Amino acid sequence: MELVNKVKKFFKKDPILKRRVIALFVAHVILGFGVNLLRISLFGNDPFSCMNLGFSSLSGMSYGTCVILFNLVAIIPIFIIDRNYIQFGTLVNMFLFGPIVDAWFAVFVYFFPGVGSISLAARIACLIFGVVILSFGASMYMAANLGMGPYDAIGWIVEKLSKKKVPFKYARIALDSVSTVAGFICGSIVGLGTLTMALGTGPLVVFFTDNVNKKLIYG
Repeated sequence: MELVNKVKKFFKKDPILKRRVIALFVAHVILGFGVNLLRISLFGNDPFSCMNLGFSSLSGMSYGTCVILFNLVAIIPIFIIDRNYIQFGTLVNMFLFGPIVDAWFAVFVYFFPGVGSISLAARIACLIFGVVILSFGASMYMAANLGMGPYDAIGWIVEKLSKKKVPFKYARIALDSVSTVAGFICGSIVGLGTLTMALGTGPLVVFFTDNVNKKLIYG
C-alpha cells in the first residue's frame, strides 16, 4: 500500500510521465490487435511477427511464448554491449507484447470462429486496417519514449558496433529480411502484408507521431 501511494505521488509530480506510461501500455494493446488483423488476413505479417509465427508453427508453442523466448535471447548481447537500451519500455515489450497478441487472437477466434475462411474482401479490409492500426500503435509506442524492445534495438547496436559504417536503416533492412526468410522457412505466410509492413509503414508512423500521438501524450 505504501508503494502504491509513493507511485501515485510520483505521477502527480510528473503528469507527462504518467501519460507516457499509459501510452506505452495502450500502444501494446493496439499493436496486438493490429498483428491479429494481419494474421487473419492471410496476406502475411510484419517481419518480426512473421518470424515468430513461423517459430510457433514449427514448435507448437504459442506466438507469445516464442516472442518471449526470442526476446530473452536477443537481450543478452544488448545487455553486454550497451545496457542504456534497456529501459522500462523494453521490459514491457519483452514480456507483455507476445501474450497480448495471443489474448487478442483468442478473442478473435471466440467471437468469429470462421476467421480462417473469411472472404477475399474481408481479408483485404483486415490487411488495410491492420497496416494502419499497427502503424498507429508503433507511433504511440515510439512517442512514449520509454525504451525499445530488443528487436528494435538490434539495428542501433549494429550501427554502434560498426561505428556507423552500417547505418541503422540498412541494419534494420537486413534484420527484417533475415526474419522474413526465417519465418517463411518455418512455415509462416509471407505476402503483401509482409512487404507493406517492411517497406511502407514509415510515412504512416511519422504522420501519426507528428499529428496525433505527440499531441495526445505531451499536449
